[in-house]
Amino acid sequence: MKKAEVGKAKPRRPGSVVVAGWCAILAVPLILGRFLLLAVNGQVEAAIASASGNPALWISPQGLQNLALALILPIAVISLVTGIAILSLKRWSWVVLMLFLALALVLNLARAYFRVPEYGLMLIYTLLALLLNQPDVRRAFRIGSPDHEPIE
Repeated sequence: MKKAEVGKAKPRRPGSVVVAGWCAILAVPLILGRFLLLAVNGQVEAAIASASGNPALWISPQGLQNLALALILPIAVISLVTGIAILSLKRWSWVVLMLFLALALVLNLARAYFRVPEYGLMLIYTLLALLLNQPDVRRAFRIGSPDHEPIE
């Protein structure tokens, strides 16, 4: 057996990081399942037809739904890649996931204005944002500066 080198100690991965990473990864089947359900119900074709017919419809509840449908597949890919990177403790993944959560919350607030709000999703996004801002998670991703070190 080889002993681990002193300078190359593997960074400790907090449990909060594991939860956030798996939430991002497990969201992919849910996202794709929702898209499949919408496709089976014919809502995807209806959204494509209405979007191409009248550009003024983009600033309406139906336009917001069309935007959400257009973003489903890119969001699934970003969620999968970010979830794997979160588990690997890549610093950029923390930033990407926080940006995703902020945009998702804004989109859900806009949907709440036009339609019935999805409180469950808003609660999950808020809890994940709070989870990612825990001190041990921020330290694992080297986000911010520790309290005991001076800022240069």
